[in-house]
Amino acid sequence: MDIYAINLRLDDKETVQHADRLMVHLSEEKRAKAQKFYRQEDRIRAVAADALARWCLCRRLAAVNPELRFGTNDYGKPHLTAPRTGVHYNVTHSGCWVAAAVAEAEVGIDVEQIHQVDLDIAERFFSAAEKQDLFSLPPEERLDYFFDLWTLKESYIKAVGKGLSIPLDSFSIRRRGKGMFGLEPQPTHVFRQYEIDGPYKLSVCSTLDTFPGHVTFLRLEDLVFQ
Repeated sequence: MDIYAINLRLDDKETVQHADRLMVHLSEEKRAKAQKFYRQEDRIRAVAADALARWCLCRRLAAVNPELRFGTNDYGKPHLTAPRTGVHYNVTHSGCWVAAAVAEAEVGIDVEQIHQVDLDIAERFFSAAEKQDLFSLPPEERLDYFFDLWTLKESYIKAVGKGLSIPLDSFSIRRRGKGMFGLEPQPTHVFRQYEIDGPYKLSVCSTLDTFPGHVTFLRLEDLVFQ
């Protein structure tokens, strides 16, 4: 598995120029979607995420961008159909970060910017076990753990690729030790978290424990295509 992340300088003119340059390498559908964003930062994140996915896949497959072909499953999750199948990928973005994971097994990745939220949201989306774990913590530790659970659950949902047809409270993510988490009731997937700069959580989920030891950090200008 490879995991890449880019810290976008959203207020930098060069970032806008690089995003505009990358637009030509996206599909017509993705370009049209990106151009509809009213806010410039949303457009940059969308372009960067799709370009990063393509760059990762080209690198993994020793392919060139025009060779890549994509389809979607019955739930809308995109997957690679050419130049070969069996390579899985997933992308995510939040705030100034965009990240992608590419693997030979089912994979999901989620990054979220930590911000103040009403923890009552856990009552709607977390399992009974997760709520017990969360609210048994000292109040000052709950927000951080909330975003642990949120990103881990999102990474699992994205790895499975069935969207919210899987109720978020139908499974539990439980802490197994410092920085270690497991899935209940059936441990079909494994998890890994990575540190990135700023108030962010980055979580990755897969069916195989082939996680790299670290995230490879890139710049937007590193995404060069043939």
